[in-house]
Amino acid sequence: MLAGAAIVTGQALAAGTVNQYGSVKLQWNVAVAMNAAVHTNYTGAFANGGASATVDYPAGAGSCGGASPVTVTGQTDLNIVYGTITPSFSGTTGCNYENAVGVSVQTNDSSGFAVYEYLDTALPSGTNLCAFPNNATKTFPITAAASITTSQWTTAPAAYSGSCAAGGASLTNAGTITNAGVAPVQPSATYTGEYASAAAATGQQFINYTTAAGTAVLAGEDLQLNVASSAASGTNISDVMTLQFVAN
Repeated sequence: MLAGAAIVTGQALAAGTVNQYGSVKLQWNVAVAMNAAVHTNYTGAFANGGASATVDYPAGAGSCGGASPVTVTGQTDLNIVYGTITPSFSGTTGCNYENAVGVSVQTNDSSGFAVYEYLDTALPSGTNLCAFPNNATKTFPITAAASITTSQWTTAPAAYSGSCAAGGASLTNAGTITNAGVAPVQPSATYTGEYASAAAATGQQFINYTTAAGTAVLAGEDLQLNVASSAASGTNISDVMTLQFVAN
């Protein structure tokens, strides 16, 4: 060995090598989740308003049970009772139920959601149902908000006359009935009350919300029942309205 020569060891060589890297890909899906609630005769605190509801109507045609506005008792949540309507031979009687239906929806769907509404069966001849949105612009569809707005129709809309009054939408029947005759309950993925299943985006669009709602958003409407003089008399006449919640 020459004097002064450096000795290179294997350990010293290892300390001077370049680092190496590898990677592992992680991948997953997040399912769309939705939580919805419905109240009839709703309040500004989004709750059922109790046994009494307010019904008003345009002057000059028929009666919704007394001088407008009429207080109609016997209300329960998810059920709307108009009381006794006396039609007029001079025109259609429109009985506008204030704060009829309020809806709350919470979802993680990044594309938002929509709510549609339609009747399970056709209304009797001479009868029509108009929905009136309770938002500042009085137009459908409603872009849901953080708080619910009560009736915006301080003057009752004119009764149906071939079409609903300005801002209103006529509700018609659609779909195939499931759980016929069963009382309504709160919405769920396995709904057990009566409903009419139909293709997505069927019926009148009630709400259109285009982004994910991490917190509950709300919207409400009045429902005007219109009875012409040609409508046959009867007691306990009824129909069911389905609300369809559609993830975008």
